[in-house]
Amino acid sequence: MSKSLSRRSFLKLSAFAVGGAALAACTPTTPPAATQAPAATQSSVATAVPTKAVVPSAYKESPMLAELVKAGKLPTVDQRLPKSPAVFKPVEETGKYGGTLRLGDTSTPLWSITCLRCTGLFKYNQTNTEVSLDMAKSYKFSPDGKVLTLELREGHKWSDGSPFTVDDILFWWEDIQNNKELTPTPDKFWRPGGKPAEFKKISDTTLEITFAVPYPVVVDRLGRSWFSSDTNFMAPKAFLSKWHIKYNAKADDVAKEEKFEGWTKAFIAHLAPINPSTPLEIGRPMLFSWLVESKTAERTSYVRNPYFYAVDPEGNQLPYIDKMDAVITGNLDVQALKTSAGEFDFESYYTALKNMPVYKQNEQKGGFRVLQAKSMRVSQCALMPNRNTPDLVLRDLFNKKDFRVALSLGINRKAMADTIFFGLATPHAATCSPFFPFYKKEWASMYTELDVTKANSLLDGLGLKDKDAQGFRLRSDGKGRISLLLEIGVTEGPKQEMMEMVKKDWEKIGIEAQVKFYDGALFNQKHLANELIVPTWHLDRSGMFGRADPLFYGWDNPTQQRWGGQWALWFSTDGKEGMEPPAEIKKIKGIHDKWRQSAIGSPEFNSLGAEYFAYFAEEIPMIGTVGLEVVPMVVNSKLRNVPEKDIYWSSDTNFYAPYTPQQWFFKS
Repeated sequence: MSKSLSRRSFLKLSAFAVGGAALAACTPTTPPAATQAPAATQSSVATAVPTKAVVPSAYKESPMLAELVKAGKLPTVDQRLPKSPAVFKPVEETGKYGGTLRLGDTSTPLWSITCLRCTGLFKYNQTNTEVSLDMAKSYKFSPDGKVLTLELREGHKWSDGSPFTVDDILFWWEDIQNNKELTPTPDKFWRPGGKPAEFKKISDTTLEITFAVPYPVVVDRLGRSWFSSDTNFMAPKAFLSKWHIKYNAKADDVAKEEKFEGWTKAFIAHLAPINPSTPLEIGRPMLFSWLVESKTAERTSYVRNPYFYAVDPEGNQLPYIDKMDAVITGNLDVQALKTSAGEFDFESYYTALKNMPVYKQNEQKGGFRVLQAKSMRVSQCALMPNRNTPDLVLRDLFNKKDFRVALSLGINRKAMADTIFFGLATPHAATCSPFFPFYKKEWASMYTELDVTKANSLLDGLGLKDKDAQGFRLRSDGKGRISLLLEIGVTEGPKQEMMEMVKKDWEKIGIEAQVKFYDGALFNQKHLANELIVPTWHLDRSGMFGRADPLFYGWDNPTQQRWGGQWALWFSTDGKEGMEPPAEIKKIKGIHDKWRQSAIGSPEFNSLGAEYFAYFAEEIPMIGTVGLEVVPMVVNSKLRNVPEKDIYWSSDTNFYAPYTPQQWFFKS
């Protein structure tokens, strides 16, 4: 069973020493009964082996794999599993083998299904507060927090049967991440203190990473399985070396034969990075639980990975489900129709709360149940007045706390929650996750109660008493009314409807607002050019260390820091670009830096965290609306081992990771 390490446990083990206990393999003496399923043809990634007498295994496997072993096309299950497999405890009961999981996605990159299949070194629990072992066997920090030692599972294999070792991590680090032709701009995360991390191989299964400064935040990065998976932390060296010029002097010739411009293009294509812009490659060795078997413009099919590294407590190799079938729906409307018709066995990635009544009405007819997960976003759409805007009148106002408070007091959050979220969302300030140990309940309600009288009084006190014929307050430079552009750059959630309500609310305090949606690329382009006035975004990344990239809660990423982007640019370029921040911002930046270097759960961690996030509650640099809303989860009535109580749905935990889809199964 996985051993979880909470912040409290982290502290008990010592300020920086965190040990991940090995997950023991199960070797049952009595084989569990396996439900028979029709044999299936295994994907071409399975390694063919000579026919020989099959030695009885201590582990059990899917009947479809047993047939391949019997035919001499696969090694026995105990030869395929690591010496100490991960053990995933079923939520309800030991599952039965077989079946095909029906899924849907809106586009061919199949981002939702990628998240479902993704496995990493570690994973988070439901609330993003505990890290447990996944592919990794153990980990620990040095007493000073500067050295992280990772241990892999001996005998862990890629889906083609080749060994997965530290060499595959070093290949990613040395030959991909630090190859300027493949990665012109290396990830700054791996340069804490301004110096690149040092990766050192201790053995085939042990890796040592040394940082210039204490770096517990690395656990946050690796805890979100997407960041500690293929291709974000490792890659199959044996397979990919053919296309890498360092390992094959004729890599350019190979690329040209495959009609690529050069080896870098060919390498990246076969690397198949996990992101929405890269197609899936059939036959490419992976560590995921299900592998791509076939694909067309309409659907992609997957088959179980015969070398998957986990078992249940009775020694049954996971996953239980043999195959997955993903239909490409093309858009959210079609996705919603097919979901409500019961055509998918699991859907939450693309569900919308506005469709909850339809889902509930169709439960019996569609053969599914509707679970109510909860979002971890403290605000589904927060407003981020750009305090660096070139408009000097607005910049002056945005940098005054009373103006920001007035805008917040002018929003009717209860009406927003009731109208758009059926009352299933919570008004919340733009501060940290309520699951932090230092979180203060009063932060959530700071300046979130509707108070039009107080808002108008604050605006009058700022000298904004003059109004035009329509009752809108006038600019101090004589150039007409104050008009704020509320800009949306992401379609996720009902952001447009929310901002339209804000626009109407602000009319009562004499502030004109216009709502505008940009294509994501244009939104980012305008942000980089410092042209956004009041950008908006959802507030995830408010837990742990913000997925190691806190965006608008931190100062590391000027491309995403929306309310002080030019200040973040100044920090990230050592003052060469951007705008120099005031003392107030330099102070909180220093607090944030110290917080990220403190041991998770330590008194210092709690003290600095409380001081840092108090700033967001009290000074209100971002204006929260409503969040922590219910997220509908539509699940086939026969699909079992899906957690049903105290469940969350969040990008902060990689969505599916806390649900361990590998232990789902169909119960007749």
